[in-house]
Amino acid sequence: MPGVNFGLDFPFVKEVMAGIVAVGSFAYTCYRAGKKRGNAGDKAQIASLERELTSLTDDRQRVTDRLVQLEDIVRDPQDFWLRSPDPKILANHQERQSTSIPVVCVVNFKGGVGKTTICANLAAYFAGLGKRVLMIDCDYQGSLSDTVLSHARVDNFRAIAHRLIEGNERPEELRRAAERLSSIDSRMWIYPAFYDYSRAEIQMMFRWLIGQNGEIRYNMSDYLQSPPFRASSDTGFDIVLIDAPPRLLTGVVNALTASTHVLVPTILDGQSHIATLNTIGAIKQFRQKLNPNLKLLGIVPSLVSSATGYNAREQQFMEALEHHVCAHYDSPVPILKNRPIWRREELSKAGGSEIYCATDANTRTAREIREMFAQLGDYVADNVRWSMTGDETHVAAPGRTKVRAHQ
Repeated sequence: MPGVNFGLDFPFVKEVMAGIVAVGSFAYTCYRAGKKRGNAGDKAQIASLERELTSLTDDRQRVTDRLVQLEDIVRDPQDFWLRSPDPKILANHQERQSTSIPVVCVVNFKGGVGKTTICANLAAYFAGLGKRVLMIDCDYQGSLSDTVLSHARVDNFRAIAHRLIEGNERPEELRRAAERLSSIDSRMWIYPAFYDYSRAEIQMMFRWLIGQNGEIRYNMSDYLQSPPFRASSDTGFDIVLIDAPPRLLTGVVNALTASTHVLVPTILDGQSHIATLNTIGAIKQFRQKLNPNLKLLGIVPSLVSSATGYNAREQQFMEALEHHVCAHYDSPVPILKNRPIWRREELSKAGGSEIYCATDANTRTAREIREMFAQLGDYVADNVRWSMTGDETHVAAPGRTKVRAHQ
């Protein structure tokens, strides 16, 4: 149409339009190229995520399988601690135990029956006889540690008993770490325990159950049967006393497999009666499955009301114990009726801070208490195998006639 001008004749309009078209075309070309490259990158990323998802799915299945396995183990009516060990491990253990120093575990699956008091005083008694004595506290509450270290006036110490069940250190290193109680007697040592012990017990139990750890039930035994603990005249021990807690976890399992002998204190009452029978039954199972050389030294009446004899109620439970214990064990079990631990006010006051067999107190009561533990100590000494060289030795404690330590 003449005279109509759409502005296309303005200077550089055509050039501008051509530039716009060119830029758009270039942008579209870049878009297509980018889309093509972006799709390849996305595909690679998606493939990587799919591989990771597959791996996570496999991991999830493995964890699920382990949880199912763990649940089956826990629900199994047979105690998982009593699973049969590798025959080679058991045979090696038996061979070492047959020539072992005495390792005495003081245990009852009921608390408050006098285990710690007996363990601490027997240790002091044997040290007084010239024995090199090691105590092991297997209870995270640390009752034995508190009693012994308070008496020794030791404020700074390391609670390292859990390292005996973890099995991660060389024997010579762990032997050097034992706390020496020179202020009581230079022949006494202890591995103290505190709350780290509980954490170690639980961690090791679960790792073992899901197969992350190998055999853990003989870790303590491996240490106690190693040369630094028994063969060396400079570092070895003559006897080991273990204070065990009233629960069947990794610590007690290690204590019972490491021990050559067991001593079971009990109060003569209803609750302790049931717990003692259960303890005797557990010892029987451990002897059958894990530690065939284990010997039961006997049941010790503890916290007896009077030094002059048993009252009617205590006598009733004593007779019931004699009647029922044979059904829970596969051989006669001595009940040490003539070697009871009395319920003395002085012992209660000293609990957690003093060891009577390590004192020089010369009162009548102190002498009677020392004599009480000496009678129990003599019984233990006469019924364990002392791994010493040479002839029989005669040793004497202060204020006592000489007694014979049998080999």
